[in-house]
Amino acid sequence: MTQLDQLRFHFGKFLLPLFWAHVPLLAAVAMLTGHSPLWAAIGGAFLAAAYHMTWSHEGIGPSTRYLSAVALMGEPAILLLLLRGHPWQMDMHMYFFAMLALTIAWCDRRAILVAAGATAAHHVLLLYLLPNAVFPGEGNLERVLLHAGIVAFQTAVLVWLSDKLVESFARNQRMGDEILAKNEALQQRTREAEEASQAKSLFLANMSHEIRTPMNAILGFCHLALRTDLNPRQQDYVGKINQAGQSLLRLINDILDFSKNEAGKLTLESRPFDLRRAVENQVLLVADAAKGKRVTLLSRIADDVPDRLSGDELRFGQVALNLLSNAVKFSEGGSVTIGLTLAEESGGHVMLELVVRDTGIGMTLDQQLSLFQSFSQADSSTTRRFGGTGLGLAICRQIVEQMGGTIRVDSVPGGGSSFTCTMRMDRADEAVALEAPVPHHIRQLHVLAADDNPASRQILQDVFAGWGMMIDLVASGDEALAAVNAADEMGKPYDLVLLDWKMPGMDGMQAIETMGRTVYRAGRPKAVIVTAYDADTLAQHGHEGDVAAFLTKPLVPAMLLEGITNIFAQDQGNAAQDMSASMAVPRVSPQFQGLCVLLVEDNDINREIALELLGDAGLAVECAENGRIACDMVRHRAEPYAAILMDVQMPEMDGITATRIIRESHSADRLPILAMTAHAYEEEKARCRDAGMNDHIAKPVDPAALVATLDRWLKAPTSPSQPVPTITDKAAGGTLPESLPPFDIQAALLRVNGKAALLQKLIVTFGDNYAHVAHDLRVHISTGLLPDARRLAHSLKGVAGSLGLADVQVIAGDIERFLADRQDAPAQAAIDELEQAIAPAILAALSLKVAPATISPQSPVRVEGEEALAAREALRELLRCRSLRARASFQTFADALGMSDQVRTSHPVHKALERLDYDAALNWIDDEGGAPAMQTETLS
Repeated sequence: MTQLDQLRFHFGKFLLPLFWAHVPLLAAVAMLTGHSPLWAAIGGAFLAAAYHMTWSHEGIGPSTRYLSAVALMGEPAILLLLLRGHPWQMDMHMYFFAMLALTIAWCDRRAILVAAGATAAHHVLLLYLLPNAVFPGEGNLERVLLHAGIVAFQTAVLVWLSDKLVESFARNQRMGDEILAKNEALQQRTREAEEASQAKSLFLANMSHEIRTPMNAILGFCHLALRTDLNPRQQDYVGKINQAGQSLLRLINDILDFSKNEAGKLTLESRPFDLRRAVENQVLLVADAAKGKRVTLLSRIADDVPDRLSGDELRFGQVALNLLSNAVKFSEGGSVTIGLTLAEESGGHVMLELVVRDTGIGMTLDQQLSLFQSFSQADSSTTRRFGGTGLGLAICRQIVEQMGGTIRVDSVPGGGSSFTCTMRMDRADEAVALEAPVPHHIRQLHVLAADDNPASRQILQDVFAGWGMMIDLVASGDEALAAVNAADEMGKPYDLVLLDWKMPGMDGMQAIETMGRTVYRAGRPKAVIVTAYDADTLAQHGHEGDVAAFLTKPLVPAMLLEGITNIFAQDQGNAAQDMSASMAVPRVSPQFQGLCVLLVEDNDINREIALELLGDAGLAVECAENGRIACDMVRHRAEPYAAILMDVQMPEMDGITATRIIRESHSADRLPILAMTAHAYEEEKARCRDAGMNDHIAKPVDPAALVATLDRWLKAPTSPSQPVPTITDKAAGGTLPESLPPFDIQAALLRVNGKAALLQKLIVTFGDNYAHVAHDLRVHISTGLLPDARRLAHSLKGVAGSLGLADVQVIAGDIERFLADRQDAPAQAAIDELEQAIAPAILAALSLKVAPATISPQSPVRVEGEEALAAREALRELLRCRSLRARASFQTFADALGMSDQVRTSHPVHKALERLDYDAALNWIDDEGGAPAMQTETLS
């Protein structure tokens, strides 16, 4: 509807109550003037009803407009008759003019002309037929002509104005249409530009792996080449290639990170981490660059800053590293200080303030204003001395803003710069300590430190104070010797002396040489050299017998404590104890031991590993092979499980679906569900959380991480729990070799708590189950069973990771991803690669197999009865459906036949099912099923 039609519609609706309001008005005037109110009301109602009916049928059409023009003139005409002889009768002519003016609202000159014509007809009628109705005597033609002239003039003005209004509405309509068309075109171009920008960003973000992989190869081979015997020219060439490769990799990382954020793919994780260690790690990364530019690195973390926070450690470290790298780059011969304070805290949330100060070249105000913009640098001239993409600080700003904070810079040309950023994180559970406690015998040490830098002395004092230890501080080697001699004479000798290498006067090495020539009553203290230079090179120059350890600046508290502990471990006999503690089997907290958990896992090898780990952790375990069985077990169990460990990808019903069903009757507080999957992607974790899972455990499973996650979610039982399972050492008697390429035996042993016999069994089972995995994958793909192929690749990925087959794990993950994206050609290529990679593992697994016992048919066992027949038919039906439940059905079938474990393991049906060769298993069942009886072999 156009704007003109909207105006006509509203005017038409306005006329409805106007006409009906005249009905009582006419009746009232008739009553006052002595006329019949009924006939007056009938006349008014006739006009109102005529218009109402026309409006209902025609709307704003021409007939409605014309009729309304006549009716509008009819109302004053009736009033003129009713007021005959009344002094007000002549005033009613003004009402004619008012009603005539109303018709302009139709914006239709024809309606105005109809109204004027009706007025003229009325006057002619009165003049010649009813002259006495208006004039006191006979009709007065002059007066009628006067009125006609007035009406004609008013009509002409109204027609002109109406035409102008119509033209204005038409012009406005055209302009509106043009504006809408241009807006639509602009929106379309904007959408195209946004889509193009997003496509560009998505392309760059998704190219991360493809770009970084060859770059890592280049840098890796450069590193290896530099370790070989090269002549000076070759070493110079390779070194320059390595430096250029590092620069290119930093450039690529900056561009990819920036593009990821633009594309909305730079997501933040939230997990507990050690804040102080995160800062220390970033300081270590820039230590070499700082040494090359003679920059002193200092670290200050306020005491009230929590040790553990929950947030994205990787992105926090990226911000800190970028700021530190920039500060070192522009502060040659100066110092850089990184500080961390607690800005605010409320309701478990903390706002950190990270400050990086340098004494470098500084910046002007104009440079500061554009510093955090993309591709912007403080020194953008073509002859600039410093490299970089100009993206680092822009990425820092993006990350900090995603963390709910801000970033700013304060700088003076020639006076250094100070970058301050705030980041919001959550407090983590301090009860789960990430740092090893300081041993008691270490806290009892009497320590002296010598360093000419006041800031370094202050940092050492803060570090030792944090450990609950006192430390004496001096500023030179001479003062250190004097303090050591005085303490020895007083009978309070120092146990440990930390000496900076480069100090004015007597340096650290000279002080140690002097101490070596001195005889002390209580013995010479242990001496440690602290240097900002190459500690390895310094150690090669001798003095190993005089120096207990060489430590590199900046001093990292964790590494300092580790070094001190190692120095004094032999005297205290703690080394063996620490090793024994590190090899202890992870167990859940005592109040949780004996609780019953449900393990939902379809893969035999993964299930056996998890069973062992959970049993060793002190838990009772029940198993389900898929989500449907798990739902049934949860539904029929009187007491809820303490927790459910749920695989995500399973046949028949996956873990996501099963979790949603369980959550209909069991809340997350009442029954924790922990996802166990080889997927470590954030999207997969989010999918698990959305389904109602409490947490995520990545495969291959790390025993300590598994126990830590269980401790976080298990709840102490209100009723007595089951007896705590006893841990038995199954490693005794195992024939697993120390090395079995390509299996990483040491890493795999850690995942099974060091049980060699169990690992040997798992490797043998792996060889049996996946000997023909490449063939099985090709068959699934060629027959259109892509979900089965993807599930098989997913299972292989998890198992390979648990058994230390890193290459196989990566290839299986690639196959799974290709199948998910329906990329058949890359999947087939990856399967070819898998076939080559897994072949040595299959051969290695076969080498561990024990020679099979000889089989003799000495004691045939007749299989008769309904139970065996029913088990065989159930197995046949599942094989026809190609269901993985056929494995469990075969076990039922074997139980009915009375097979021993060794016989069923070597049975043709069992072997076929391990290869997922349903056709071979079905053929055997059909071939043997026709016989009246079947025999089982006895092993001799």
